Amino acid sequence: PNKASLFIRGVVEKLKKENPVKWANLRHLPAERLYFNDGEGTIDRCHPNDWGMMKLSAEMTKEIRKLFKCSATPKMSSVYTVPHELDMLIKAGHIQGACCSTQGIYLSHQLGIAKISWEGKLLKTMEAPAHLGDIAYADGKIYGAFVVRDEKQRKNGMRGLVRVWDEDFKLLAEKWVPESLDGITVLGDTVYVGVDRWGLGKHPLCSVKRLNLALEDLGNADVDLGFKIDFGVQTMSNDGKNLYFGCYGGTACVSPDLTRVEKVDFGCSEGFDLVPSTVAKCGGKIFFVVRAMGGNMQGWRKDPINNPPRIRLDFHELKDGRFFYIGKSSGDLPDA
Repeated sequence: PNKASLFIRGVVEKLKKENPVKWANLRHLPAERLYFNDGEGTIDRCHPNDWGMMKLSAEMTKEIRKLFKCSATPKMSSVYTVPHELDMLIKAGHIQGACCSTQGIYLSHQLGIAKISWEGKLLKTMEAPAHLGDIAYADGKIYGAFVVRDEKQRKNGMRGLVRVWDEDFKLLAEKWVPESLDGITVLGDTVYVGVDRWGLGKHPLCSVKRLNLALEDLGNADVDLGFKIDFGVQTMSNDGKNLYFGCYGGTACVSPDLTRVEKVDFGCSEGFDLVPSTVAKCGGKIFFVVRAMGGNMQGWRKDPINNPPRIRLDFHELKDGRFFYIGKSSGDLPDA
């Protein structure tokens, strides 16, 4: 390799070492891969001719295919809910959050939770006492984050509530806190909950409360997302290693200690979660994401008979810090 090639290789290695998530897809193709050794692919042993351009194209195509190829096998068709089975959303509004287990998918809304099968059929519902902003699943338990807007329903004036149920919605524990809550996820022995400190109006910070599994308060931390959002973290999930925050304004990958943040191109402000490997049936990390159909609650309320509430769950693989859609075909994506 010449000096220029060595310099470029050094820059690439330096960037990937400094920030492996941001530069996960940065590649360096050495000259010896791009050119024929005998010089036949050039007009002057430097500039490529037609034969040389074919070689360049072939080598670059190999790398591009590696970057965009999803390892999930088989591809996963979107899941659709059944018309009129979620008619409670005409009053409750849009889906607030979601989680899943091998038993099915749980969708939270302002009036409670709807549990659907992996085929999209409604299995069970539960009413909630207040705005249920998001839910999380861990070790056979469902965790929910509430904001209690009705002063009469609050306990000692506290607005926030975390509840824990089993998979049949039997209440196991609860924790009242002073702050309004929204997104929630469980990673290891820590429960992470979004706190709405700033409300409507663009701001770059989000506040996160941490609890242990006994729901004892471990304190709050403000996280600079690097982009502006409204309200707090709307939805949360994790891949077993990092946290993912879905906000009105963008999505971020956040380290468990809440110190490292990377913006992610993935819209998920109405709910998403990591799919169990036994359901995904592949070695990759597969997430579902909630997509409202029929114009969301505005469309449902205009014509609830002919355009009832329906939800579509799309599947994406998390690979090298990016989310890749893994539907079987573009036909899986009707207008939402």
